[in-house]
Amino acid sequence: MKEKNFYSLLTRSRLIGLLVVVVLLIAIPLAFLLSRKQSAPYVPPVPEPAPSNSVLSIEQSILDNIKTNGYNNNSSINHGLGGLWVNWQYGSSPLQTNFNGSGSPDGGSVDPPRHDPYTDLRYLHNLWLYQSQNPTDTRYKSEIEKYTPIIKAEFNQSRDERGWLFDEEFMDLYNLSHDSFYKDTAISLVEGFAQKFDPKVGSIYKTNTAHPLGSYRVDLVLESGCALIQAGTLFQNPEWVQKGQSIVNFVYAHAYMPQYHMFPEQVDRVHLEDGSVNPSEVFFSDQTNQSYTVSGNQMSMGSLSQMILSLLHTYQVTHSQDFLHKATDLLDQLSLPQNSLGLWDTVNMGYFLRVSFTGTGPTNPGKMNLKSHDKEAGRQMTMLQVFHLANTLTNNKYQTMEAQMRTVAVSKAYYAPVHGVFYEVKSDWTPLTVKGQPQDWVTTEAMGIELEGLFTIDPLTSLSTLAS
Repeated sequence: MKEKNFYSLLTRSRLIGLLVVVVLLIAIPLAFLLSRKQSAPYVPPVPEPAPSNSVLSIEQSILDNIKTNGYNNNSSINHGLGGLWVNWQYGSSPLQTNFNGSGSPDGGSVDPPRHDPYTDLRYLHNLWLYQSQNPTDTRYKSEIEKYTPIIKAEFNQSRDERGWLFDEEFMDLYNLSHDSFYKDTAISLVEGFAQKFDPKVGSIYKTNTAHPLGSYRVDLVLESGCALIQAGTLFQNPEWVQKGQSIVNFVYAHAYMPQYHMFPEQVDRVHLEDGSVNPSEVFFSDQTNQSYTVSGNQMSMGSLSQMILSLLHTYQVTHSQDFLHKATDLLDQLSLPQNSLGLWDTVNMGYFLRVSFTGTGPTNPGKMNLKSHDKEAGRQMTMLQVFHLANTLTNNKYQTMEAQMRTVAVSKAYYAPVHGVFYEVKSDWTPLTVKGQPQDWVTTEAMGIELEGLFTIDPLTSLSTLAS
């Protein structure tokens, strides 16, 4: 009996041992797999593709084009950091870049390569605008990381003369990224405007041997005045506000043409020979080093749209009705049904390139001529930002024009086969030709401004609802 119990006990022990072995054989590999799963590096989810018929799909198409083709790593640009090409021909192999006015790429004959830092700035701005609209989408995070040091190298303690950089770019970049560099750069710009202010004249201007009595770009100086007012209000600096208001008043007193509700691009002879302020400035004219005539008696849509945007931003900050009035005074002439200057193309949509004046200066402008054969495909897209902002401030007074510019943005300015925007086009939106060949290269400036306009639209808006 004892022997039987012994063997029964032995059998149970063997069975238990066998079960333990089986459990261990299962548990150990499972634990190993679980531990490997826990220690594996995190792989971010692949962003879902944008709906193919949406505004977002165009935004991604342009950004992907710039990301893939736009970077020039030439060691001479930004001390080796690189920057964007001015333009390129999409689909060319090898990639053809930096086409010039003759219709040919610069090639190795231009060293260092031509480079526009303002397009780098707009690109980074658009990357942050995309990130703010799509916070869980990290597909352009590496581009933000690449171009942030580029911008910091290009604009550190900048004293650039372009007033629109303050509100349109740097302050918005600060609000999007919360990086204090952008606010500090915006302040540095304004400090430069304040230093250039001449209290005897009440404005900003330049002198040189060819123009000893002083000249200025009307758009840049007006925008500098607006920037001073905005910065002075935001950062509690009454002196900046005073100087900015003086500049705006001066520009309107000396360059505004009330019969056309318009400005010229550039004026000359700020002073008279005796040193006093000239009440009747003249249109600027000069030859550049490339024998190109700079004619101040004209105004392009690109420049005019930035002036209006600066006035609207100044109203936003100050709540002074005078700035809203000034902005809408200019806007009304550019809007349907008024369109008093004829700049809006009622056949093919969008704005013609520019107007010019036959007279001698703002006090004697002469007749107005419309250049209606060409359009700036990209630069006019600032008007989409303008109408969008104006509508928020005027109870949708310009709702029709904003809708028109949305259509232009997605079905006219944007050229899907090249995933981008051309610099200039014919009035029917087909490419200009040089020596019989189409100017079919996309430009970083045009694409940057197009994107800034597109970001005013709900990204999931169907393109079919915006088509003409």
